[in-house]
Amino acid sequence: MFLIGAAVQSSGLPPSFYGSLIGSFFSGSVAVGILIYNNWQKNREFNYRCYGTMKIIKARLAKINEVEGITLETLKKIKHDDNEDKTEKLLELLKISKGFFVENHTFLEKERANIPYEFTSRYFTITSAITSVISAYDDLIKEPSYMKKFPLIDFVEHCNKLIKEFNKNTTQYLKNVEKKYKLKDFY
Repeated sequence: MFLIGAAVQSSGLPPSFYGSLIGSFFSGSVAVGILIYNNWQKNREFNYRCYGTMKIIKARLAKINEVEGITLETLKKIKHDDNEDKTEKLLELLKISKGFFVENHTFLEKERANIPYEFTSRYFTITSAITSVISAYDDLIKEPSYMKKFPLIDFVEHCNKLIKEFNKNTTQYLKNVEKKYKLKDFY
């Protein structure tokens, strides 16, 4: 303290100038510290929200994956089965399965705001693939004779691959968030 006083007297500047300078430095440092802490807190809250949403979406997509597997098996059996009347069986299966896809697509659209930034393009790829599957369902429901080409199988298989990759990436994301913010899943 004595050195600061001596330096102030030898420089010729009034002591209030150095006091103001030091006070400004401390108050500026505190303000920057508060901004950094608020930003970290905001990111943490956003990641908590994204964490919960991604866990739910992962579970929903796993259900879609299971339904797609069952639908694919059934469609392939119906496609190769020449003995039975395909149209009634097919229409019943298509209506049930399409409703499931529409319900899950609606859910995914509602949760879009809580998707982490790094998953945005993957999310839109998944929803686009589900939309393609739904339109293929519509085509087959409207025109069962369209079954000769059967593009629904290709769309469902493609959607299945995308969902598996998305869920793999989601698992890694969830592990990273759990590690970074020390989250524990109690369910």
